[in-house]
Amino acid sequence: MVDPVAETARRLMDSKVLPRIGRALKYALIAVVGALALFLLAAWFGSMIPRGALTEEPITDPVIIMVETNGVHTQFVLPLANAQKDWRETFPSANEWLGTGEPTHVAIGFGDRQAMMEIPQISDLSVSSALRIATIGGPGVIRVSRYINPPLDKERRAMRVSGEQYKALVGAIEADLPPLGADPFRDYERDTFSQDAYYTAIPRYNFEQTCNQWTSNRLAMAGIRTGLWTPMSGGVMKWLPVHRTELGER
Repeated sequence: MVDPVAETARRLMDSKVLPRIGRALKYALIAVVGALALFLLAAWFGSMIPRGALTEEPITDPVIIMVETNGVHTQFVLPLANAQKDWRETFPSANEWLGTGEPTHVAIGFGDRQAMMEIPQISDLSVSSALRIATIGGPGVIRVSRYINPPLDKERRAMRVSGEQYKALVGAIEADLPPLGADPFRDYERDTFSQDAYYTAIPRYNFEQTCNQWTSNRLAMAGIRTGLWTPMSGGVMKWLPVHRTELGER
């Protein structure tokens, strides 16, 4: 008696179907690896192309701004309040007590709503969510965190900008928030991290408007030197100075 499974397998081998499937899978893998390599090369090259002003004259009214990264995502770290802007007027959550003291800075970053609000770690990201975020994207959200005297290091870098540049940066960030109605209080949500607040953003997160591209676009809109295309965090951070004192060196 002929085993039907074995007979089917034999016929497939004889017809060379399996070798063809193997070759197709091999070519598909090569295409994926090639596309990834091309993307990384384009990201590196695009981040090297400068845009924004290169300030050579001394700044008479400097504001110190910071940009930080966790290796994947970048966001601004800005003074809670100064002569140009009090962020508590825009983000009510920034006025809340931290438990250990009064906040001195706010961290402001843009991202995909689901990724920021429902996925605590990159390792928790499912394949389907990763593909959706990388291709069609989804609704955007602005996350606001509070800090007390955040230190500088390789992952959190500072630079001096003029008061006018800082005002332009503030305007660029606020332009991504829906206008307020009759109630001057802006609604926000809590989710993954209880210390953070999430505000609805106008832009959608997509391939052209990633979290890192959002950061560099707002820098450029404020006339601050940055890269042209920065889909990866390193493309943003390379434009911010690293001082020896920031690394704990003398």
